[in-house]
Amino acid sequence: MATNTWKAIAETAQKTLNEKIPAEWRLSEAFLDPNVKDVTGVPAKSGILTAQELEITAQDMTAILGKIHSGEWSSEQVTLAFCKRSAIAHQLVNCLTEICYDEALATAKALDAEFKATGKLKGPLHGIPVSIKDHVNVAGLRSTLGYSCWYDNIPAEDAVLVKALKAAGAVVFVKTTMPVTGMAIETVSQLWGRTRNGFNRALVAGGSSGGEGALVGLYGSPMGIGTDVGGSIRVPCAFNGLYGIRPSTRRLSYEGITSNVRGGRAIPAAIGPMCHSLRDVELLCQVATDAKPWLEDIGAVPVPWQRRPAINRKLSIGIMRFDGVVMPHPPVLRGLDEVVKKLEAAGHDVVQFAPYQHQRAWDIAYPLYYATGGKEMQQLLDKTGEPWPPAAAKLSANPELQELQARELYKLHAAQDDYKKEYIKYWNATAKQTKSGEPIDALLCPINPCASYPHDFLTWWGYASQWNLLDFPGVIVPVGFSDKNRDQKDSNYKPINDLDKENYDLYDAELWHNAPISVQLVGKPFEDERLLAVSAIVDDVVNK
Repeated sequence: MATNTWKAIAETAQKTLNEKIPAEWRLSEAFLDPNVKDVTGVPAKSGILTAQELEITAQDMTAILGKIHSGEWSSEQVTLAFCKRSAIAHQLVNCLTEICYDEALATAKALDAEFKATGKLKGPLHGIPVSIKDHVNVAGLRSTLGYSCWYDNIPAEDAVLVKALKAAGAVVFVKTTMPVTGMAIETVSQLWGRTRNGFNRALVAGGSSGGEGALVGLYGSPMGIGTDVGGSIRVPCAFNGLYGIRPSTRRLSYEGITSNVRGGRAIPAAIGPMCHSLRDVELLCQVATDAKPWLEDIGAVPVPWQRRPAINRKLSIGIMRFDGVVMPHPPVLRGLDEVVKKLEAAGHDVVQFAPYQHQRAWDIAYPLYYATGGKEMQQLLDKTGEPWPPAAAKLSANPELQELQARELYKLHAAQDDYKKEYIKYWNATAKQTKSGEPIDALLCPINPCASYPHDFLTWWGYASQWNLLDFPGVIVPVGFSDKNRDQKDSNYKPINDLDKENYDLYDAELWHNAPISVQLVGKPFEDERLLAVSAIVDDVVNK
């Protein structure tokens, strides 16, 4: 093991990053009290943002693009507004790993000059600033995956998706935090520190795209790019009140992502947007596939994105409140129940969907996540003597975690294949329950048993990882906020296992007050566009 060099590296990394925030954008001590939990109101009160900048940063990406493309706002104005707001967000929740404000503003000015001279837009994202998760490669910017030993890992080439964004006119202005190793639902590393949730800093921002979740949740970016191998887009979206999609694998190119364990095929990661509206999600997916990434990335599926398909009948939605392993907390259950009531009141068909052996799914997924026994992760940590963060340490320290031999790996692959076949058959059998006589259009379910949770707790992954194992796309729709008066603990509930008891004992209505509540909508593989169309109908019913 190397000497403990990680501390010095982390100190340098954090000091260098924070020095890139201009003095005039620094918050006064009055706003830096660590005991204040909800900091969502700080950007407006700070005095750093002008009235116009507050107006700009309050919009979704599509609305901002409309203003830029009409000439009402310049890209420079918009980029400056988000540079300032992202700096505020970082001081509050520690969400950034790279700051390139000067470069972003120079790019924005050049786009404005081109637009003024020619009257032509570079592309559909002309002038919009975007944030990128740490391990998604951006040429000239660090991709660390949270490891101290990778602090100086600076790729020379953009990820394929980043190339598409830039070609469409987007402006990369920051990169965001993720947990070391990437295998955690909380975002914390020795290198960058702990990322917190702006709605309640006593709770996590989620992971592994937690920096994106925290930043976009505080309107410090109009759109972020995250990745998802076990809930890493969907959970941070849910915990920060955002919209997002974990698309079917390789619908969007995953080429150019820094990884600590390459070669895994059983549960591949997906990449996707984290935004303030479903129309933003759809726009990003459209741009990403219009670029024909399959011409450069042999793994990308050569299927163009389809415009939102029309659904000319009432929806058939399955509802699964409980996966039979860990009972969700009261805010999560209330959120689901309220969505069901609104859907039924609007005339949509909602049918019960009993979970199909979800513990079995985790028993297959867990060893596949750590098929090499986590050895590469440990070796990278050992290079600087870096310890595991607490929650990730609990997951990786499981005595059942062993490096798999080929025969064992094949058995798990076969078990996964069998489970997929059984699950799609089970899903299709819902046609016997629906009024339409067709299988459900989507499954409504939790994304996590909690509406966020305290730092260093090892949460149950199953509500998210279930769909990674099956490669079913999932969309997150925010539906409200936790309420200590309405979301009291059920004193009559009897936990059914140790995980369930840990989760039950954790809940405190006071602690969770005002945490965002979201629901997950799941569809069948490669029906991503249809799932978004269904989700848009649900969103209209619930939120409009």
